[in-house]
Formats: sequence, structure tokens, C-alpha cells
Amino acid sequence: VSESKGVDGTMKVLRGADGIEKVIIERIKKPIGNGLCITSGTTPVIFFGDYYSAQACTIALNPSDKEFLGNNGQILTGPNARLCSRKELGKSDSDELTDSEAKEVLDGCMDYFNKNPYCNFFNRFDHLIQKFGYSYYNGTCVHLNLVQWATTPSWDKLGALVQGQHLQNDVPVLKSLLSKGFEKIFLNGKTVVSTVEQVLGIPLKETPKTMTNVNGKTTGIKIYTGKYNNSEIIGWSRYLQRPPIGTYDNIDCLYKLL
Repeated sequence: VSESKGVDGTMKVLRGADGIEKVIIERIKKPIGNGLCITSGTTPVIFFGDYYSAQACTIALNPSDKEFLGNNGQILTGPNARLCSRKELGKSDSDELTDSEAKEVLDGCMDYFNKNPYCNFFNRFDHLIQKFGYSYYNGTCVHLNLVQWATTPSWDKLGALVQGQHLQNDVPVLKSLLSKGFEKIFLNGKTVVSTVEQVLGIPLKETPKTMTNVNGKTTGIKIYTGKYNNSEIIGWSRYLQRPPIGTYDNIDCLYKLL
């Protein structure tokens, strides 16, 4: 193990420095590449929450630029910051980070749910995974991404070539993180499901279902199940944070189908 000084000035133990952490630190140190629409002033978000204690994980495409930017489009700093940015480190986009700076970024990722999490996204996800006995807020679940950079514009507005380059660069890091062997992996939405199937090379079983929401309205939804190594995968085709799901009551309706 090793120690680093966190963003709050405390010393934090970093585990596995000779294994997975070496992969993580080298990934965080990389400068922002040209032509990839990476949000200026940001750092890679290797994970959200306590990876080391987590027993389950959720996977999405890539971090929202709202993780770093305020409503005015400027980098969040001080108590409003969700993560450690290049601005706070005094680094330009083209700078490679030092090992100690990378560990500050890593501590920020670890502390994410103890600071100022982006609740509009995470709380709905947490509402569902709590029903399986996990939570971001007690360290039993961590959030991962296929691509660790936030982008501006958002992922769905990037060209296919840019998306492909990001996946080529970052999926190996995701595979390293998944080698931990989580009990469960949760996939939110058809795009995530399809991309995970493609990049991890795992066919998932698709089961069509009909979800009846709290107002009695029915909608078609597909449930996906499978395995990655020894981890159980559970996914769904509709995005939790949008209609026809969107609300906590409707997430309860989805859970009944899982």
C-alpha cells in the first residue's frame, strides 16, 4: 500500500499500488488529447465512489461535463467542486500530471459521494440498486464508465470516429477495473447495453417485458442478463433518468421486472 495527501489535506491509504492502482495512476496522468472533444480543464474520472470496498458496479458511457462545470459553463471550484479538476491543480490541458497530482485526482474520485454528487443522475440509480442491497453512499457500489473523459458536447452528439477513438483508448482501463470480480454489474439503457456487449465481447440474453407504471400506463422494455467472468450482469433498455421511467415510483415498477 501507499499513502497520498488528499484534496482536503488528509492522508489517504491507496491500495494495490503495484497492481490495479498502477494502471489507474498512469491513466489519470495523461494530458487531454486533441480532437476528442474532451471538456477543457477536466481530469479523467476513473470511477465514482469507493472502488476498493464496492461489491457491485454500475456502468454508463462517459461522465457528464456537469461533473466539472457549473451552470455558467465555468469549472466548479472550492466547496462546489465534485471532482479534482486541472484548474484546481494549476495544470493546462496539455500537461501530464505528476504521480502525486494523479493521486489527488484519485482521492477526489473516491470521495465523490461524500462531497457534492450530481444527484439528478445518481440518486435514481441508487434508488434501484438499494433494492439489491447496494448503495453508492455506503461504499458497496461504485460507478464506472466505458470512457473516463467528460466531453463537450455530450456523448450522443459526438461523431462515430471520435466515439470509437475514445472507446479504443479507455475500454482497456474498464476491463482492468472489472477484473476485481464484482458480484453484480448494472447497465442503464440500450446504448450502454449494446456498447458493453460489443467492447467486452459478451452476448446478453434479451427478454421483452411490459412495464406498467404508477399511472397504469404500459410501455415495452427489454431486460438483459448475462455474465462477465464471474459477475452477474443486469441491464434494461430504458434510461432510468428519463420517461417513461424517470420517477422513483416508476423505478419501483421496473424493479419488479428484474
